[in-house]
Amino acid sequence: MKFTARAPARVDPAGGGTDAPPYCLDHGGAVVNFSVARYSYASFGRLPKGSGVVLYSHDQGIGVRASSVRALEYDGRVDLLKAFVRRLLAEDNDFMLVTQSDIPQGTGLGGSGALGVAILGAIARAQGKTLSRTELALLANDIERKDLGNSGGSQDSFGAAFGGIKRITYHRGGGCACELIPVAESMRARLERDSLLIYTGEVHLSGSIHVDIRKSYALSDSPTVRAMNGLKSAAQRMAAALAEGDMAAYVAALDEARAHHYALHPSCDSDTLRRFFRELDPFIEGGKACGAGGGGFIFVHVKPDARKECLQAAERLGGMVWTCQLDMQGLTVWEEPPSSPEHVERILRRIESSVRTR
Repeated sequence: MKFTARAPARVDPAGGGTDAPPYCLDHGGAVVNFSVARYSYASFGRLPKGSGVVLYSHDQGIGVRASSVRALEYDGRVDLLKAFVRRLLAEDNDFMLVTQSDIPQGTGLGGSGALGVAILGAIARAQGKTLSRTELALLANDIERKDLGNSGGSQDSFGAAFGGIKRITYHRGGGCACELIPVAESMRARLERDSLLIYTGEVHLSGSIHVDIRKSYALSDSPTVRAMNGLKSAAQRMAAALAEGDMAAYVAALDEARAHHYALHPSCDSDTLRRFFRELDPFIEGGKACGAGGGGFIFVHVKPDARKECLQAAERLGGMVWTCQLDMQGLTVWEEPPSSPEHVERILRRIESSVRTR
């Protein structure tokens, strides 16, 4: 059989950044994290003995073929896929791993974290392993941070593994806990109706932003630490507002999080983000940039009866607008019939073509 998994993207309306070291280790952190119904997918299937390893990303249009797991080297071609199979699979495996995603790369929705969780979910099911959602999130994040050396925190992996509306609490000295916030159905429906995700057209490099933040963090009387404290406080108030059904307090915390996010470091801000928020201000009650900022998606809460006007204004600015349906399931894994020889051959031809045009 072929094992296929999907994992949702996330938005972080408050607290994003406090999940990353060193702040979370020194001070503890708190993040409010919504999983949204935009997905990364991974399919894993065994191949006949002697076929070797086949990895392919539909989104990048590139892949690799190798004689074995050991023969895979990091060279900028589907390195995320390589990291997971190198960590999870023994040498004597012949298989094909294929990925695709709804989530544009470098846009602040935790796409690499979702893809990692999907890959881990598919491979774990193929191996007959049962992992808790916390174990899935922590292992996927560990592979991305340690094996690939990518900077960042772990909220992306928790968003992908758990689904729903969550508070993730980071303990001083290490460790964290993810808990679903008990949000009333009416509150959840209002969030879906009144929330929009808007892609500004400007990608960001979250890894470099995290490096900038760590440098600023080390300064005496660091403005980054003060901003992190504010982000954590906003997340704690937002979690309480969501549980209590207090939309006004939720929106206030969302806007407070935007102010503290800008204050983290100049690289979290941009002229494009400021322009979008300035032009959309007549139609929204609050909002913030997703993820590390510096570009990518913004998450806004529209004023009553202003949804259409906000959408039209964002499109006039050149933005791509998504409605915001929440995903309440998190990682989902299922079985499919194995890939046909013809399908495997198509993937191999695409890999060969991508290598020739490199």
